[in-house]
Amino acid sequence: MMTTFASTSSRTASFRHPARAALALAIAGTLAAFAASADDGTPQQARGDEADTLDTIVVTGTKTDDAFGAKSGIPLSKMPQSVQVVDAEAIRTQGARSIGDVLRNVPSANPGQSRVARYQSFSICVRGFLADQMRNGMRQRYYEDIDASAMSNVERIEVLKGPSSVLYGQSAVGGILSIITKRPEDEFGGSVDVQLGSDDARVAGFDLTGALDADKRFAVRLTGEIERSGTFVDQQDIDRNNIALAARWRASDTVTVHWLSEYIERETLGYPGLPVIGTVVGNGRGGVRRDVFLGEPSLRPLTADSPLIQLWADIRLSERWTLTPRYQYQGFRTDFSQIRLRGMQADGVTLNRNGRYGTEDDDYRIGQIDLSGRFDTGRVGHQLLVGVEGSREHSTFLQYNLTNVGPINVLAPVYTYPATAPNAVFAFDSVGRADGVAIYAQDLIALTSSWDLIVGLRHSRFDYVSTFNGTRDRTTSSATTWQLASNLRLSERWSLFGGVNTGFDTESTFGARAADGRAFDPERSRQVEAGVRFNGERHRFSAALFDVRRIDALTADPQDPDFSVQDGEQRVRGIELEGTLRLADGWTLDWGVAHLDGEVTRSNDGDQGAELGNTPRLTGLLRTRYVLGETPWSFDAGVYATGERRLVNGSDVRLAGYGLVDLGVQYARGDWALGLTLNNALDKHYYTASGNVFGVLPGDPRHVMLRVTRSF
Repeated sequence: MMTTFASTSSRTASFRHPARAALALAIAGTLAAFAASADDGTPQQARGDEADTLDTIVVTGTKTDDAFGAKSGIPLSKMPQSVQVVDAEAIRTQGARSIGDVLRNVPSANPGQSRVARYQSFSICVRGFLADQMRNGMRQRYYEDIDASAMSNVERIEVLKGPSSVLYGQSAVGGILSIITKRPEDEFGGSVDVQLGSDDARVAGFDLTGALDADKRFAVRLTGEIERSGTFVDQQDIDRNNIALAARWRASDTVTVHWLSEYIERETLGYPGLPVIGTVVGNGRGGVRRDVFLGEPSLRPLTADSPLIQLWADIRLSERWTLTPRYQYQGFRTDFSQIRLRGMQADGVTLNRNGRYGTEDDDYRIGQIDLSGRFDTGRVGHQLLVGVEGSREHSTFLQYNLTNVGPINVLAPVYTYPATAPNAVFAFDSVGRADGVAIYAQDLIALTSSWDLIVGLRHSRFDYVSTFNGTRDRTTSSATTWQLASNLRLSERWSLFGGVNTGFDTESTFGARAADGRAFDPERSRQVEAGVRFNGERHRFSAALFDVRRIDALTADPQDPDFSVQDGEQRVRGIELEGTLRLADGWTLDWGVAHLDGEVTRSNDGDQGAELGNTPRLTGLLRTRYVLGETPWSFDAGVYATGERRLVNGSDVRLAGYGLVDLGVQYARGDWALGLTLNNALDKHYYTASGNVFGVLPGDPRHVMLRVTRSF
């Protein structure tokens, strides 16, 4: 979780790539449409109004055309990038127990590690690259790492694919998981639920909302969840709590104020995973059990907690202009011990290990002011958003290394502690502060009644001061990112979209130095995408071609391998298809398939030209829901499948592909509802990448969960 930051530079790409060729066709089509409609005599204001009613997105149970990310001002149907939405009902009926589980609804996503992992967010990928999480339009620097199962306050999750930093700032290459939280409602209501299931799973939650005054100007919503469960891993439990209070105050006819405060915490053992040898590679001595714990259960557990506060207001300056100030604070506190798996000894069963323990204490603040509104320039309509952002991050990290962690027999574990007292030596004490400032602008331009152009630009600057074991260092970096994209409605049902989106990420480079002492810029990223959408009365479909690149990544300095240069590049090309079929009244089918071709295109690390690690070439899904006529019964079933992939970039070790089957049945009558879900119904054994060459993590085995809900 240590704090670092990064930048990049791009190269001109040719139209030999399929995504660029498709984009060229999309642009040609938009130019033709413009030529045909430029002189149709329609007043521009009418065109702008009609454009606002473009085809509504219907994805995974969600029927909404809200603005993406609760900030962008761009309706989901006009997003010039692929986007999918998973709502709270779909999460519940699927039996999803973590953010990673939810991503099994997205064909190009890699759901990552089980929730028993230390931090699931480090393994969640979209289109072959890591994805970041936003909450109500603001970046989550630490909050997403505390508890991947904290979804009791989630209204929906919008998955935007590819880099998108113009409005959202520093973000991972793969895309954004935009989490929209539950809002207060005027009418009083609520629910309580209890869940019981496999591995002694015990969860209880509540959701209460309503206005507190007769005029319904002030409304609140209180949600929460508590879990005391075992897991499929020997000796590992999960204790977690989360609570959220949201408030909405209509201060006047022109001012609405929103408040959100959340607190989450988790306590569990630091799970180290399983060795590669004995799981995905044979050892000649017998396979390692999926449920074995190869850490040290007597060491102090991983405890982490985080408060979150968000405050924003919508101030309507006129019929066309709105001012929106935003503020966010989040903290991160953790005490941890960690045992790390290393190489296997020659006998194939004795595994080397090392370890550490420490504390981390971080604070992250963001302030934003956005001005958004509409205006016309002649026959062209504009929906403009301009903003300024300031951020401050303060982090401390103290680490001690364990010097006497013994090897362990993976078939018959005997733990080092507490038979031997842990011996630790000081490793480092790091204190850092990052101050950021950014300005950005986005214009949604209605060129005609059916053609929108989206133009965006952002400039960000960071000043970073760090003290490492008493040595002080100061660096400054900046990044300019942009977006140029288009959405063209061909008819009431068909539309084309495409464009170029860029991003930056300081996670891997900020604080690092080249051999000459020069600080690195942020990494950069770029996606070229072109696609088509169809929205009919009973069916919805989208297809996209894309080329995503991670540029200016750190790679070994060929003159001095102890240092790095900013010359690495990775890319993923692919095609993604997804849609929804309404087969009959009460019967829907969601489906998706993605083909990814990932490659290390530039590197000095000996892996240039190698296949990108942890990136399956093929993934697919089918999910269906059937409501049995006028009865209280409904049924759910789903299959998620992924092909084999390399453990890390260019590795000879491949993780086998797998398919997971989920089943569910729901019964709802009056104020009561029962739900029974069966995940990984066939109890498929599968493994996910750990991020290094030594270990893997087992996927969740078969799990049964019963939910009882009482509404009022």
